[in-house]
Amino acid sequence: MAHNLNRLQDITGKGTLGRPNASGSAKGMNASAPQVPAGAPVARVSPLPAPRAPRAFELLAAQPISLVGMTPAERDTIVVTAVADASGHEHPVSRFGDRVWNLASEVEAKNRKSAALKIVWPDDVPKALVDDAKAALYCALRRGPHGRKWSGSSVADMGGMGVLVLRHFAQLGLGDFSQVRALHLSDHIADLRRTLKPRAVNTRLQIVNLVWSFHMEVLHPLLEHPWAGLALWDACGANEDDRGPSGRTGMTPVIPRSVQRMLFAHCEARLAEAEDLFRARDAGEIGASSRAPITAIRDAVLYLLQISSGMRNSESTGVTSGCWRTEQRNGVTHHWVRTREIKTTGGTEVDFLVPAEAIRALEILQRYAQPLQARLAHEAPWLAGLLAHGPDQAGRLGNGMTIAEVVQRLNHVRVIGRHLVLGVNPTASDHLGTGSRVEVLSGSSCGARLKQLAKAAGTDWDLTNHQCRRTFAYNVANSRLGRMGLVFLKWQLKHASMSWTQLYAASPYQDHALYREFEEEMFEARLGLMEGWAQPDAPLSGGAGKKIMQTRARAARDLEQFLRQTAESIELRSTGHAWCISGTRGCHGQGVYDPAMCGGCSQAIIDREQAPAWQMIHLDNLRLAAITDCGPMVVDKARRAIERSTQVLQDLGVPPPTDAQAQAYTVTVERA
Repeated sequence: MAHNLNRLQDITGKGTLGRPNASGSAKGMNASAPQVPAGAPVARVSPLPAPRAPRAFELLAAQPISLVGMTPAERDTIVVTAVADASGHEHPVSRFGDRVWNLASEVEAKNRKSAALKIVWPDDVPKALVDDAKAALYCALRRGPHGRKWSGSSVADMGGMGVLVLRHFAQLGLGDFSQVRALHLSDHIADLRRTLKPRAVNTRLQIVNLVWSFHMEVLHPLLEHPWAGLALWDACGANEDDRGPSGRTGMTPVIPRSVQRMLFAHCEARLAEAEDLFRARDAGEIGASSRAPITAIRDAVLYLLQISSGMRNSESTGVTSGCWRTEQRNGVTHHWVRTREIKTTGGTEVDFLVPAEAIRALEILQRYAQPLQARLAHEAPWLAGLLAHGPDQAGRLGNGMTIAEVVQRLNHVRVIGRHLVLGVNPTASDHLGTGSRVEVLSGSSCGARLKQLAKAAGTDWDLTNHQCRRTFAYNVANSRLGRMGLVFLKWQLKHASMSWTQLYAASPYQDHALYREFEEEMFEARLGLMEGWAQPDAPLSGGAGKKIMQTRARAARDLEQFLRQTAESIELRSTGHAWCISGTRGCHGQGVYDPAMCGGCSQAIIDREQAPAWQMIHLDNLRLAAITDCGPMVVDKARRAIERSTQVLQDLGVPPPTDAQAQAYTVTVERA
């Protein structure tokens, strides 16, 4: 990746961290960054995977996925969440009838506050409303409204917001959902939009959407469509603005270059003094509490990691001891950090390419985390001892917690025991009895610490976690990689589609009027292309091109209207040798580098304008076939490539290059 994106300044444009000093030596983190001699082999060492908590699979699998026909008493006994101990014994945590649902065991990400993973059902709301809200969320957790079950984090968020809606219904005198009308909801949306953005309104009212979706599962279903036939997203006003390509822009601001320089200078200073602070801490002169100045080192590393890798907050707070490695590929040194990706894969371990400075920062963070990791290591056997001793007559263990609560905490401690972004939570207590316990820094706490970091750096910029991710994308897209960096960005940011990557990399200073003009021109260009393809004598190749030729056999009633509607609904991307209509399917951009993939692709359209490119591709394939000393794999690949380029040229009615042209092309390439 261009020498790790040509050092951190090529990613961020800050020109501060690791800069040479007057004597020419590296300053700051570069001075002790891991150095690999040129040409020296580097062993590829895979970091140990972070442990995962055991799941109560059997107990949860025994619970019903549908509540149809069950009485309220039967529903109250259903287990919503459960935990398993190291011996495989499973313990219920929350049941349907409980006033508090604890969903922590269903959440993979560790950067969530425990209080945010609990739904406290109100006791000042009619029970019929609460029970049907519970039923809708339970079904969402087990199977989802559209066949894809919700995550525990989403259920906790929607439940917490839903409680506010239930209280609103109670204030209106409504006793159950069958009394709720679309007029009640439209008035409530109008009130909410005075202070909330459409997305926040949508989140708050999702509980009503679920009750409507699971009308067979609730005891008092809604009698009419809650949004008067609209989708909730539309009812909240989210689509009132232009959401097309011209109006779509990144909502998260890019951190200005001047602010980035101040932040990097501040972080460099914090890391430069890290060794002295560690010595003072180890000597007992300063503590490891959240109020100690040593936590400024952690915050500096957190910012550097996010801004230099593009990690989400859940991924950056999930880094563990030794989760990085350095290797050489084709003479280029690469640095990788491994962590869990939660949002799109649910916890799969993934690698992020980072500059060498980020590795050095993580080594410093590991020194910071050692006392906190030791405290977690001491807490685990203490919790195991409580379980071994057994509960008292009231079912409580020695620290006043239930068996399920201790098992859940023990599983959590074992999972985060090697995490690095740690802090001290003063709202609970561990084995030390000091009224605090070690936790992974939550997303909200990270946000607060970044704001404090920005203030300490001397800027009034309102720094957030997600700004670092957006800024990383924007800087890479505008670096020496150029827009070709979007392919790398999609992989690095772990996006599900290229559209999100394009949005992250977009300019924060968009001229919407200009973009609308671009959109109109792009539409007219697509329309012109499609009019040419619709001509009965226009030869086409590629999977999609052949389908277009088949459809031309049947005349359309209104060809112009048909073409305009089609041009509005499809995306056309040029690879230089084909037109691609794929969205998130297909080769995900690999056809740009391997033209043979486009020859038989069902998403490709190849017309006569691209015939010269395919003649050159065919000549390149012939040159590849002339190589006979690279093994049968190369020979087979060359054979398939020649067959595809030959077929494309035949489809387009273009003769393949002559032998004389092939020889002249070979001589020209060799001279070049």
